[in-house]
Amino acid sequence: MESFNKILKNRHKIVFIDFEGTQFSHEIIAIGAVKVYCDKNGKISDNYQTYKRYVKCVGPIGKIVSSMTSINNDTLKENGITFEIMLNEFQTFVDGKFDDCAFISFGNNDIKMIIESIKISKPSNESIGISICRNAIDFLAFISQYIKDENGNNYSLVNYLKLYNIEPYGQSHNPLNDAIDLMNLYKAFMDDIVIKKQEYIKVLKKIKSLPQPVKRIVNRLINNEIITPNDFDMEITKYLE
Repeated sequence: MESFNKILKNRHKIVFIDFEGTQFSHEIIAIGAVKVYCDKNGKISDNYQTYKRYVKCVGPIGKIVSSMTSINNDTLKENGITFEIMLNEFQTFVDGKFDDCAFISFGNNDIKMIIESIKISKPSNESIGISICRNAIDFLAFISQYIKDENGNNYSLVNYLKLYNIEPYGQSHNPLNDAIDLMNLYKAFMDDIVIKKQEYIKVLKKIKSLPQPVKRIVNRLINNEIITPNDFDMEITKYLE
């Protein structure tokens, strides 16, 4: 897709990421990631590698987060690693320069969590986290330009999956499951032109920022009218009279 390729900037490796964070300090307490390669058009292969880790935090996890994620202090004490070690492991998992890789998240909260974890943990290898942020792509911000709900709002990840008839990989708020779900949504969006086209036409019908002459022409085209340059000229004339 041409508009996404401009964002991808010829990178041929994509890592879909998802983090779980503490309730108040927004530190990372779990990471899930999926690494996959893509062609020049941004379409990904079926082969992928995964990474999942629990990450120790400084602040309290919070009851709401523990309830949603089933992650508690014992989980991190027994299975968690430090944020600094996680960054080193993640760099090995990515297997290459971070500038050659696009890190795709759903929304911008994951990037905010990296920044907060850096501020609080002060790891010696903070440059790894900064590189992730610098090469991050918010897929929600991209896909919502073309697909919105009937009220013009963004869908949740689960509802985007429903639109494409994709079953969630597993229980939500498991970062690896959510990263795999994001990968599956990305693949469906890139591959399925029919749904993408149908939904984008709905967005065009409701868009308010188009100048009126352009909006009228777009609506007439959507209604299967044959439009000529003269029709466009007349619409502009009407608007300016």
